Order: sequence, then C-alpha cells, then structure tokens
Amino acid sequence: MLDSFKTYLLKHEFANTTIDSYCKTVKRFLTWCNQVDYDVEMITYTQWLDYQQLIKSKTNRVGSLLKDRSVGHDIGVIRVFFDFLVFEDLRNLNPIKDKFYKVDSDFYHDLLSEIELHELYISYPTLDLNHPKCPSVAIRNKVIIGLVVFQAINTTTLSKLNVEHIDLGKKKIHIPGTSRSNSRVLKLEDVQLIHLRQYLEHDRAILQTKINCHTEALFPLNTPRFSSITSDITRKLKTLNLKVTNLKQIRASVITLWVQAHDLRRAQIMCGIRYISSIEKYQRTDLDSLEEATLLFHPMQ
Repeated sequence: MLDSFKTYLLKHEFANTTIDSYCKTVKRFLTWCNQVDYDVEMITYTQWLDYQQLIKSKTNRVGSLLKDRSVGHDIGVIRVFFDFLVFEDLRNLNPIKDKFYKVDSDFYHDLLSEIELHELYISYPTLDLNHPKCPSVAIRNKVIIGLVVFQAINTTTLSKLNVEHIDLGKKKIHIPGTSRSNSRVLKLEDVQLIHLRQYLEHDRAILQTKINCHTEALFPLNTPRFSSITSDITRKLKTLNLKVTNLKQIRASVITLWVQAHDLRRAQIMCGIRYISSIEKYQRTDLDSLEEATLLFHPMQ
C-alpha cells in the first residue's frame, strides 16, 4: 500500500523529500492500526480520534510534548493518505476531510481583498516622483510589488531570483525552491509585463551601475539585507492603504484567495509551501475581510 501511496504522491507532484516524510508518517499510522486491530479502509472518525490523541501525547527527544504545528502536520499527512484511499476506491469517504486540528500560532492578518491588492500595484507611483532616489528604484519596487501581489513570492525567494527566471515571451516566471519552499512556474499577469520589460531592458542596468553590483540577480543588491529594499516599499504601501502592515500580510491575502479558488493541493503547489498542514492555516483564516474579492486570481496554467 505504501508503494501505491508513493506513486500517488509522485503523480500529484509532491517533492521526493516530502514523499519520504509522508510515507514515514503513514507507516506509523498503519502500524498503530494493526496494533489496535483497526481496518484502515473502514476506520471511523471516532476511531481516528484515538490516533489523534496518541499524536498529541507523543514527546520529542528531550521529553517535551510535540508542538501543535508538528501535530497538525502529522494529521495533514494522514488526511492526504485518506484522500489516496478514496482515489483508489478503497474507501467511500475521507473521515477527516473537513476536520482540522486547531494550531495555536501567530498567523493572524487583517487580510486585503483582491480589489485592494490590485489597487496597491496600480497605485504605486513611478512617474512625477518627488523623491531624491534614482527613478529606477520606483520601477524596481513596482516590479517587486507585482511579484508579491500576483505570485505571492516571499522576500527570501525574491532575493534569490535571477534574470533567467523571467520569460517575458511565454509570460512565465520560474520561482526557484529554497530550504523551506518548492520550486514552481507561474503565469505573469499582463499588467506586470510593461514594468518588468522596462526594468529588465533599462532600469536594472542603471541600478547595477549605481551600486556597482553586476551579478545575475534580478534585484541587484550590495548588502545581504534584502529588507533594505522592502522596508521602503512597505512604508510607501502603508500610505496607499492604511490596512497594510507588511509584505507577509499581502502574501497571506493572496494565498487565502488561492485557497478559496482552488483545492488545497493546487494552492499548495502555486505558493511553493512544502507541507499540507502549512497551507491549511489559510483555509481557517477569517475570510470576512475578503468580502470584496469578487474576482479570483488564476496565476498558474
């Protein structure tokens, strides 16, 4: 059964390291089912709660209880396994399909609607600037805002982007993986292309000369602190919309919209999040702040 589960994960484009981790978790669950004489193809939600309680009572190497995030991850993996059993016609229903373990975390954002996200990008000024810095900085910043608003790219990944990752002809961006995220290819929105093209053909070279940094980085920088760029961007965005707190809030708003528009697995691929338990928190976010989002993003084709 584990071999078939591994094939299922491969077909659904899970990373190899993730597949190994998921199989280990499922193997522990199957061992427990055998020990308590539960048929995994017939196990009920009430019986499942026994295993959830077992996970919650587990301890780590130093004898402390597992953190809620770790418990939520294990439960998320078993949820995927039940989906696999349904897919294989070994079960009629996933007993924990809509059951989520509440994870205590600091993930609370006053989310922005899609309209508000679009307005942030459109309203960010690049002309008639009353600003002492090089005008090319404004174009660069607008490009960065677009990559957060339309592709939900975080600052760590932004700092690792190279020119070769942008394909204007195909209107695509290849987003490389990091130690905490998977690689993916997303569509570039038409509204982004004009500023991306200007930046690549003109403004990026100006900035390279200005700071004497001639690497292949999409956003050249002569300091390891990418926040030297994003702090300026955040300050300006706060003047455009008083609800804005930081770029993490914007990314969270975009991902929440994706989760609304697609199933969890597709949204997980689109934002590069490695673990299903990490994407589930966006499903549990208070969605009332997104009532204005009548249109939905479709950045992946």
